[in-house]
Amino acid sequence: MTDRAAILAALADLPAATLEEALERPGDLPPAIRLMVPGTRFAGTAFTVRCRLGDNSPVPRAVDAAQPGDVIVIDCGGSARNALWGETATFLCQLKGITGVVTNGSVRDIEAMRAARFPVFAAGVSLRHSVKREPGWTQVPVQIGDVTIHPGDYVVGDADGVIVLPQAEAGPTQSRADARRPAARRRTAQRRAGAGEVTPSPLRGGLG
Repeated sequence: MTDRAAILAALADLPAATLEEALERPGDLPPAIRLMVPGTRFAGTAFTVRCRLGDNSPVPRAVDAAQPGDVIVIDCGGSARNALWGETATFLCQLKGITGVVTNGSVRDIEAMRAARFPVFAAGVSLRHSVKREPGWTQVPVQIGDVTIHPGDYVVGDADGVIVLPQAEAGPTQSRADARRPAARRRTAQRRAGAGEVTPSPLRGGLG
C-alpha cells in the first residue's frame, strides 16, 4: 500500500472535528460550506479548480483529469449565485472513482446527487447556470475562506464540515488524531455511565 493509500485509509475512519483538533494550525473551511447530501462523507486528495465568476469552464476538464481518490475542490471566485456543479459531473465522477466535491459556489440537481449518495459540499443550491467563456485554471493553489488548498493536499469532509491537511502534515496529524480517540471514547463512556446520576443544565455547554 502506498503512503497516499495508507493515509487515505486511516483518514476515512477519522471525524473531521478530531482532525481539526489534531492539526497544529487552522485548516477548516468556513461553516458556510455545508454537506449537501446528508449521511455521506469523504477522504481524498485535492484536485483544485479556480473559476472566473459565474464561469465553470475548467470543471469538465477537472472531471476528465482527476484520478480515483481525488476530491475536486472548486474556488468559484467569491459568488454563490451560479451553480458550478450538477448531475452530469456527479455521474461522471462516480464512474471514475472520484471521492467528492467541495466548492465555495453553489450546485444544482441536488435530488440527483442525493439519490446517487455522492458527497458534495457547497455554499448553497442555485438554479442559475454557469457560462463557459473563460478557461480558468486547474491544479493551482486555491483559496476558500482563510484556507489555501494546494493540489494533493488531503481533504476530509463529514457532517461537521471540511478540513484540509497539507501533504507534509497529513501523516503526523492523522497519528495525533488516532492518539486522541481512546481518551475521547473513555470520556464518552464515563459520561454515559453517569448519565443517570447527573442531569446537565440546558444552559451549560461545552465541546467535551
